[in-house]
Amino acid sequence: MTTATEAPATAEAPKGPVIELIPLGNNLGRVVLTIANPVSLARFQQEYGTLLQQFQRIQQLQARIQSALTTVEREALAKVGESEVKDFNDKDGVFAKVWNFNVPVLANRQTTFINTALRLFAVVSDEEATKARAAKDFKDEQLVKRDGKNLLHTADIRGFEFVVQFDQFAKVLQARRDAFVQLTQLLANSKDEEQKKNIQKQLDETRGLLEKGNEEMAKSVGYSITHNYEVEVLESKFVFLLNQEEVNQVSSLFADAQQQAGAEAAKGVEAPKAVEAPKAVEAKKVEAKK
Repeated sequence: MTTATEAPATAEAPKGPVIELIPLGNNLGRVVLTIANPVSLARFQQEYGTLLQQFQRIQQLQARIQSALTTVEREALAKVGESEVKDFNDKDGVFAKVWNFNVPVLANRQTTFINTALRLFAVVSDEEATKARAAKDFKDEQLVKRDGKNLLHTADIRGFEFVVQFDQFAKVLQARRDAFVQLTQLLANSKDEEQKKNIQKQLDETRGLLEKGNEEMAKSVGYSITHNYEVEVLESKFVFLLNQEEVNQVSSLFADAQQQAGAEAAKGVEAPKAVEAPKAVEAKKVEAKK
């Protein structure tokens, strides 16, 4: 029995599998797998790609069997197909034990990889590498020698939104740099004084935007147009894109959840009035006795 001083028991929400969705423009991507290791990512890409190609060959073979003109041809193709299917099923079974899904489930869906964590390395000269080592807070793992190049770790970028922002800002910065180079060439080749003035004005504006953007990127992630960079993927999500029907279903569920949350919030605001009402009655009774 619930009294005025006891909080009613809260009903637990039904538990089920957590579905992770990522907005991709006008679409949604459902996460199948999150891989947080470059070696594992390379392994998955190789294994999935190989099995996907084999599955597609099987589908093509099955189509050829259906369209075979003679019994002899059909039986010969079926024999090849039987062996191919067995080999695929064996490999797909091993794949599923490692990655928790079977290739045919997504073979005919549009899939992609979404990077959600990056490690940024600047390609530096020997002199710059020596200078970096001399820094007070330098750690050995910050400088890597790879393919004869000095790679200086400048930043880790974590989170899908931050990775997208970095990619966009880097492209904008590169576009400004390209525009600056083109305007510089135009200015050098121009013969008309009035045209030179206009080009110089654009060049000054572009230089200002370029320097400002470069300074901001250098402060945030150590990225500068003065260096080349190499990017290491620290975490990537393998997703498949929802079709329009699935997007509509998700939108409907989201709208229902918002509506329910609003209704629950409204009940929460009204609830204290029902609890406080008896106190008001008791106060009147005390006054009456006086």
